[in-house]
Amino acid sequence: MIIFLAKIMLIDGSRIRVNTYNPRLAKAEEHYIRGSIYDASGNLLAYTEVESDGTKTRVYPFGEAYAHVTGYSLRSKTCLELALNEKLLSSDRFTDQLEYLFGGDDILGNNAILTIDGGLQQKAYDLLSSVHGAVVISEPSTGKILALVSTPSYDPNTVSENWEDLTNREDSPLYSRAMQGQYPPGSTFKIITALAAFRHGDLRNYVYDCTGDVEIGHTILPCYNSTAHGEQDIYDAFANSCNTYFATLGIQVGGKDLRSTAESLYLNDRIDFALPQSMSRVTVSDADNEQMIAETAIGQGQNQITPFSMNMIASVIANQGMLYAPYIVDRIENTDGKTVEKYLPSLYDRNVLTQEEAEYMEGLMEGVVSRGTAYMLSDLPCTVYGKTGTAQVTEGDDTEPHSWFTGYTKTNGEADLAITVMIENGAESYPALPVVYELLSYYYNR
Repeated sequence: MIIFLAKIMLIDGSRIRVNTYNPRLAKAEEHYIRGSIYDASGNLLAYTEVESDGTKTRVYPFGEAYAHVTGYSLRSKTCLELALNEKLLSSDRFTDQLEYLFGGDDILGNNAILTIDGGLQQKAYDLLSSVHGAVVISEPSTGKILALVSTPSYDPNTVSENWEDLTNREDSPLYSRAMQGQYPPGSTFKIITALAAFRHGDLRNYVYDCTGDVEIGHTILPCYNSTAHGEQDIYDAFANSCNTYFATLGIQVGGKDLRSTAESLYLNDRIDFALPQSMSRVTVSDADNEQMIAETAIGQGQNQITPFSMNMIASVIANQGMLYAPYIVDRIENTDGKTVEKYLPSLYDRNVLTQEEAEYMEGLMEGVVSRGTAYMLSDLPCTVYGKTGTAQVTEGDDTEPHSWFTGYTKTNGEADLAITVMIENGAESYPALPVVYELLSYYYNR
């Protein structure tokens, strides 16, 4: 009993405190006016409107653009409305408590100010509003999340009246593709394969003659459009996204080392964060046949990666091997604007990569932009490092492949942004790369 009670208090306590079924919080809702949520520039993202009869209505001025960040507080609570539930229903001002006790006035709850860059968030939503996809933009040197967008989205103002439609729609608008969407990563996984080869030592100088496709087991793995790249070293193959090179390289690395390298980058794990997330999965092992290992090495097979995880990998490389804990709430303020609680950058893991590994990966990602598949990003007012990806959905299906980009930017030699864009079935009709270009152009030219 003592152990069980200790578990409830020390381990489960934070979860129970914010649970919407907690009767203490339900009681607090009766005499509190729920605090507001703001972006980093002070734009109001969520607030409570009190009508003359005392009815309280939660309002979301930006509707769909922030739905997967704020969540909603109507039928139940989700996302930050849930994670910050206790903070938005509390006040550190003693005078508020007195006014409630003696005058019966409702207490104004504390406000939350996020790290979200409002302009960047809106621009990302506008660019994705007609497709299914996700954008994650963060600050590698601090862990701040600057934009987090998932489409299709929903209007949190009308969840109650549209509940049946929202829960039955095939495109799942309530589902955060940025945090919970698990997708084959396509060639963005070559980041992991290249790193595994570097750690293997003897494979760093591997050279392969690409003829446009390679037969492995009972399947033929082609390069994009069956392009014959000719003789490739790892820098050429990474820039050109040569499938045959990485498929054959992956076999030599082996399934065990591919998986252990992926796990060193926090795949098959969850990084602590305020919003719910799915776990990215890489299941390959040395027990798998060569075909499965080769497919894994080029981002197909059974790989399932979230855009959020891929963004954290880009952040690690940008930050010379260090990972800062991602966070989306900057501070909690009372109604006088006084900071009640401040969230600061926190080093999550100092040694994800060695400096040598980070420099090596940066060299590969630089080539993708300067002379490879992401060349269109080379004329921006920043230096871009990245990896493109095209991920087949199912063999023999006419559905377009998913389109990926993940990478980061630098100005004056310092990391600015880590940016990840994923477009479902957009490889031909709506690829990720032009979205990245528009987002970076907006950010650096505004």
